[in-house]
Amino acid sequence: MEGQAKPARRSKVTGLQDAARLARGALEERPELCLGGLFKQSRPVALVRALLAAGADGLHLYSSPGAGYDVDLMIAAGAVAQVFIPGVTLENRLCPNFRRAVEAGQVTAHALDALTVVGGLMASAHGVPFQPIDALRGSDVLKHNPLLREIDCPFSGRRIHAVGPIRPRVTFLHAQEADRWGNLRHLSTMVYADQLMARASDMVIASVDRIVPDEVVLDDPSRVTVPSYYVDAVVEVPYGAHPTASFPNYAMDEEYIDAYADLGDAARTGDSTGLDTYIARHVTGPKNQSDYIEAVGGTGYFAVLEAEARNE
Repeated sequence: MEGQAKPARRSKVTGLQDAARLARGALEERPELCLGGLFKQSRPVALVRALLAAGADGLHLYSSPGAGYDVDLMIAAGAVAQVFIPGVTLENRLCPNFRRAVEAGQVTAHALDALTVVGGLMASAHGVPFQPIDALRGSDVLKHNPLLREIDCPFSGRRIHAVGPIRPRVTFLHAQEADRWGNLRHLSTMVYADQLMARASDMVIASVDRIVPDEVVLDDPSRVTVPSYYVDAVVEVPYGAHPTASFPNYAMDEEYIDAYADLGDAARTGDSTGLDTYIARHVTGPKNQSDYIEAVGGTGYFAVLEAEARNE
C-alpha cells in the first residue's frame, strides 16, 4: 500500500552453535533430519558435529541416496534411532558404527532404494500427496520398503507403487559460497539432490566455506543453486565439509576417514577407547571451528587438501 514501509530485509548469517540450537529445537518437535551432499562430497559435517555437541538424539535420518561418514558419526555418538537412506557406506569399506548399531538392534535401518527417497522428496517439493514410482516391479525392495504403497493408476487401472511426501523437519546443506541473504552457490557439479531437499523441507540450514559480498551474486545470479527463500540460516564455516570434499576448495581426506573407520572397527569388536577419545576431541570438545581445525592438524594440514583439489 502507498506510504507503507517495506519490511527490512534480514541477514540470515548466524553462528555455528546458534544454528545447532535452532536445529535441535526444531528436531525436538519432529526428529526428521535430512543431510545434503553425496557420499564423500559436500556433506554438512560441521553442522552435524555442532548438532551432536548440542545433545541431539533420537533422530530419523534422511539423505541423498548416498551417505557415509557423517551418518556413521551420528550413530557413533548415539544420536540416531532410524535411518531412511539407501546407501550408508565409506565406498572403499563398510561404515563400522552403522553396521554395529544395526546388528545390535540399536538403530533401525529401513530397506529403501534411491527412487523412493527422491520420489518422496519430489512429492513434498511439489505439494502433492504422493509420487508414482513404476520402476520397482520385480524387486524384493517392495517387500520391505516401509514408505511405498500399491495403488491403482487412475488412467490405466494398472497397479503401481507410490511414495508419500518426505518432508524433513530440518535439512543441513553444504555449499562453497553464499551471500548474507542465504543465496547458495555450489561451485562444483556435485549439487545432486540438494536443490530438491531445500524445496521439500520445513527448515534449511546451510554451511558454506565463505560468505561472499552481495555483488558476487548480483553480477552472476545464474550461478545461484539454492535461492535464499528456501534457506533459513547460513553459517560461514571454513572447511565445513571436512573430511568430505568441497570442490574446488579442498579435497576429501581419505586418510582421516580411514583412521576414523579403524577406530569404529575396534569399537565393533569391543574396544571403544579410541572412538570415545576421537568423539571427545573432534566432536564434543571443540568450542568452535578453529578448535576443530587445530584438533585435526592446523591450517597447514588443510593447505594440503586445498592443493590436492587444485591438482598441485
